[in-house]
Amino acid sequence: MTRRLILAMLAAWAALPCLATQVEVRGAVDAAGTRQLAARARLSDAALAAHVHLDAYFMGAAWLRPSLVVAQERQKAGLLFDLDSLQRQATKEERDDLAQLASTLSSWVKSMPATGRQVALLDPRALEVKASENWPVAEGDTLYYPRRPDTIHIVGAVARTCTVAHVALQDARSYLRDCPASRYADADWIFVVEPDGRVFRQGIAPWNRSAPLPLAPGSTIVVPISEHRVSSVAPDLNTELADFLATQPLPETTPQP
Repeated sequence: MTRRLILAMLAAWAALPCLATQVEVRGAVDAAGTRQLAARARLSDAALAAHVHLDAYFMGAAWLRPSLVVAQERQKAGLLFDLDSLQRQATKEERDDLAQLASTLSSWVKSMPATGRQVALLDPRALEVKASENWPVAEGDTLYYPRRPDTIHIVGAVARTCTVAHVALQDARSYLRDCPASRYADADWIFVVEPDGRVFRQGIAPWNRSAPLPLAPGSTIVVPISEHRVSSVAPDLNTELADFLATQPLPETTPQP
């Protein structure tokens, strides 16, 4: 190999872009901000580089991915369309309080961003031993580590949004005593949005009562609108609402209706 060829190869190598991945980490971490990681870095690399605090609430941590934002914007648009359809139908039937509930929920959803959240294990040490959960990160991703909250939120077909104290081992339906329901609330089901972004449907009526479901701090209970009120207009409305709420990370700042 000639000296000229070697020099040309070295020059070409030097001109190649630096293979690195920039990921933002924020919340309960020592090194908040944008971290430059090696190419093909994984979730554990980003978390360990940021030095997550011992008091961070791993169950409420969030992985926010720009690559998922467009899909979640469509998800949000579909939910808003269904809420608008319900409002128009309720107005036509002169059910003003149902129309107002749909309008209130619509305004609330409009205020929420499409975050790109993806459900994932985000405990840095657990990721090191669970290779199947240790996903690659991509340019522009964000990891957010909140601190542990001490409340439960109750939203949806309620007289007003409620924030109540978390009680260890208390069943989800027991929290409903502290939050008056709308006359249009479904009497049979609730949805539970866990702080890690997972969603569960729980039966609360005598005929379908589910096993007790203790909630993690920071969970959200979604009281659905009665199925027979929405089935002819937007049959998936309640599921859509719970699924979209699951994309919202714990506050920093999460607006309430």
